[in-house]
Amino acid sequence: MANGQSTFPRGAEWRQWDLHIHTPASFEWKGKRFSQMSDSEKSLSIDKMIEALNTAEPAVFVLMDYWTFDGWFALKKRLSEAGAPTLLKKVFPGIELRLVSPTPFRLNAHVVFSDDVSNQDLNNFKSKLSVALINQPLSDECLIRLAREKIGDDLIEKIGLKPTDVAFDDGIALLAGSKTADITTATYQEAIQVVPNGKAIGFMPWDTNDGLAKTDWKKHYSYVIGLMNSSPIFETRRLDLSAAFTGVKTSENQEWFDAFQSALDNVPRLAVSGSDAHSFESYGKFPFGKATWIKADPTFLGLLQAIKEPAKRSFIGERPQKLIEVSENKTYFINSISVEKNPGSPVQGNWLDGCNLILNPDLVAIIGNKGSGKSALADVIALLGNCRSTVHFSFLAPQRFRSPPTVLAKHFTGKITWADGTPNPRGLADDPPAEAVELVRYIPQKFFEDLCNEHVSGKSNVFENELRSVIFAHTNVSIRQDALDFDQLIEQQESSFRDRLGEYRKDLAKRNQEIENIESQLHPDKKKTLEELLSLRQKQIDEHKKLLPPIASKPPLELNSVQKKASEEFESIGVELKGIEETIRQLTAKQIETVAKEKAVQSTRDRLKLLSRQYAQFSDDTTNDLVLLGLTVKDVISVAFHESKLEKMASALSEEKTRLNEEITNKNPHVQKLAAEQLLYKAKLDAPQQTYQQELKANELWQGKLKELVGAPNEPETLEGLKTRITQLNELPERLKKKQVDRLSLSSEIFKVLNAQRQAREELFKPVQELIQSDDLIRTEHKLKFLANLGGSANALAARLFELVKQNSGAFRGEEESYATVRKVVEQYDFNNEEDILKLISELHQTILTAVHGPSSTSVGIDAVLRVNRSSTEVYDLLFGLSFLEPRYTLSFQETQIEQLSPGQRGALLLIFYLLVDKGRNPIILDQPEENLDNETVVSLLVPVLNQAKKRRQIIMVTHNPNLAVVCDAEQVIYSTFDRKNGSKIQYVSGSIESPSINAHVVNVLEGTKPAFNNRRMKYH
Repeated sequence: MANGQSTFPRGAEWRQWDLHIHTPASFEWKGKRFSQMSDSEKSLSIDKMIEALNTAEPAVFVLMDYWTFDGWFALKKRLSEAGAPTLLKKVFPGIELRLVSPTPFRLNAHVVFSDDVSNQDLNNFKSKLSVALINQPLSDECLIRLAREKIGDDLIEKIGLKPTDVAFDDGIALLAGSKTADITTATYQEAIQVVPNGKAIGFMPWDTNDGLAKTDWKKHYSYVIGLMNSSPIFETRRLDLSAAFTGVKTSENQEWFDAFQSALDNVPRLAVSGSDAHSFESYGKFPFGKATWIKADPTFLGLLQAIKEPAKRSFIGERPQKLIEVSENKTYFINSISVEKNPGSPVQGNWLDGCNLILNPDLVAIIGNKGSGKSALADVIALLGNCRSTVHFSFLAPQRFRSPPTVLAKHFTGKITWADGTPNPRGLADDPPAEAVELVRYIPQKFFEDLCNEHVSGKSNVFENELRSVIFAHTNVSIRQDALDFDQLIEQQESSFRDRLGEYRKDLAKRNQEIENIESQLHPDKKKTLEELLSLRQKQIDEHKKLLPPIASKPPLELNSVQKKASEEFESIGVELKGIEETIRQLTAKQIETVAKEKAVQSTRDRLKLLSRQYAQFSDDTTNDLVLLGLTVKDVISVAFHESKLEKMASALSEEKTRLNEEITNKNPHVQKLAAEQLLYKAKLDAPQQTYQQELKANELWQGKLKELVGAPNEPETLEGLKTRITQLNELPERLKKKQVDRLSLSSEIFKVLNAQRQAREELFKPVQELIQSDDLIRTEHKLKFLANLGGSANALAARLFELVKQNSGAFRGEEESYATVRKVVEQYDFNNEEDILKLISELHQTILTAVHGPSSTSVGIDAVLRVNRSSTEVYDLLFGLSFLEPRYTLSFQETQIEQLSPGQRGALLLIFYLLVDKGRNPIILDQPEENLDNETVVSLLVPVLNQAKKRRQIIMVTHNPNLAVVCDAEQVIYSTFDRKNGSKIQYVSGSIESPSINAHVVNVLEGTKPAFNNRRMKYH
């Protein structure tokens, strides 16, 4: 049968099919019938029919004339004649019959034939049909005889005809026979089977005019079941019935669905709704808008494909949802891709030149032998779609098509055209501008593998970021508020958590410094040194006691008047000097106290400033929330700052310090004057008196020296000070234990905040979790779940630790051994369990200590294992501050977290995530990784997901096994070949999987390989 186009390169598309129209050959045609026309009138009528077919929306029609193929024969004859109009639509022959049934009415039945069926086969089909009552093969002559020989006058009159007219007018007799004839059911079923090569398909009305639904099932069960099982196509306009026929359970048909499918032998059937047009004007005008849409080539093979997969490839209604999606979102669907060599290019080889492909909006599979240009096309589409993953390109890579010095890519320009007509040209050597919006999501092999493996190893947070963007996309606007991305949302949600963590970690840092200080004092040499100093001081005191000067008796007062006066003055001045020295001591003590108070005032003022800043920060951070609540800061917190008191006190202390300095300074000249006078009086004393005064002075100096050696507990280098220090050292282990307990308590508080942060993030993904839980496939088969974990990688933790700690001792000797030690410790514990985390950091701390001091040592401190310019506080802050731990999003698949999945399962999980959960609408381009996404995984896990995802977005999949194009139900297959002999030319041929040429290419690619899915190799061959 002639057709306006020889191929359908876009593959299987949604098109209207009208499988039930009539021509003027039908006896109930609304207008002049062929039998009433001259040859010229008949030719004009057929031309009018061709025009009506071309004008109507359906792309495919089936001529369902009653009892005859004359309309089909007339159309074929006219199209073969010179000057005939061109038929732009696909037309199949068909026939409408009436069957003998065990009911009061004649049962309607149809048959659809391939457009390449021969006239002889159609005539043979009719000859196999036996007309009841007369038991002769169906023909016009048979129908005339039936009317004249077997039909009574009462029936003839009942159908509105006159017996005399039937007896003498062949045309009226034929009409009468047509209105009353029945075909035996057995011959109807047998006749379909004898048409060669399966070119005939049974087509039963169900609840349309005189359909099978009117038959009494209970009385005639075997009759109904027999016809149901022999009919691949049923006609209905009820959507619940249509779904039931195609094998789809809905809320409207669920009560009777199972029994209904059982009656169909659990084989889904194609449900259609024809126009039943009896005039040219009615072609393509479906009753109640219940049009039939079929997603397939407009060919008989396309119809067979729809019969095999009716749920995926058929629709009854005004318009399929995918067409609505495309028409309303044209900027998200690629219409075409083209590549041309730049004019005047001197480069040898045509490569991609002349590539011009129109793409299907559903699933496009790119197949071909290895090195045939499959990934080249994927890279080109991604590049033109402003993909950000250019670093992962395999064809448009610096070492291949962009390889210097030739840089072949610079000689070619590609252009992507979107469904809205927007073009986007770009040289193949040019990356997208930094500001360009990414219009496609490309998952090339290397990117896929990095995403799978680096997420698990903790080397990359790309997958985490993908999860975050999806969660944000599904977050309710009431939660999202003004946030424009996930990071801004987290900033809004988690500032209080960060503040609390900051405070706890600040306290922890202080505690770690205290611990570091204690550990440094607990070094064995410290105590040994102090004990030796104590022994030395004791010896010095003992030696000093041996030097105790004799205490002389006061000589008798045998003085002259001058000496007597000198002695009295000398002693008086001595008393006065002691009084002044005591005053100076008291003034100095007050001076020290004043300086301490000044420091206390300054410290308090500094803390007050910090508190003021914190209060201001609190006001800034909470103002928006409080405004939303109709409150002000003062409604929830009241803070009064009285800095004036401190200012007055600081001024008074400054004045006091000045006064004390002046007093001390003023007394110094007087002391010097008295000392000079005392010397003068001393000179006037007699020898005994002078000796006595010298002995008193010597004793005073000795006592001072002894006091200096013995000292006090607060004088660290004296005897008492050293004793105090040793006592303190002896108390340090207990103090250290207490500090360590306090530190672990702070770690516990930090964990609690992190866990609260995790729980808050868990709330954020509830909408997307509810979305995926509402999907039966994900919930029951894949068991896909979002998880908010406290995550961290053993390797990442080890890397940070060994930036601080050397790898040259104990379990930390050697690169691999060190990392293995950390992994062994970390893998024992659950990062989401507080008790486990506290055990983990304690064990890691002990492992470091063991590396320094050995397994049986009770020594403390880790200084010996630290790298240059590193401190133990940095190590302690890392471990006990839990900075290696953070809330992370991840996924579980079939109740196993992604980290524990095989590479193939991880690949499947990521694709399920992208295809079903990602709210984005951009086309997805997948270059199937051979390792992370094996063929069996695709079939067992991804086929249903692909079928669901392509309902709302365009998917382009490069597959290394063309069987996958079949089992994944690709609407379009692009076959790639690379011809190096004829100018290094990459060629692409495209079409649907049911296209014979594409089928041949699939077989060609499979030659010499072991097909993965022999039982599903071809859909219908």
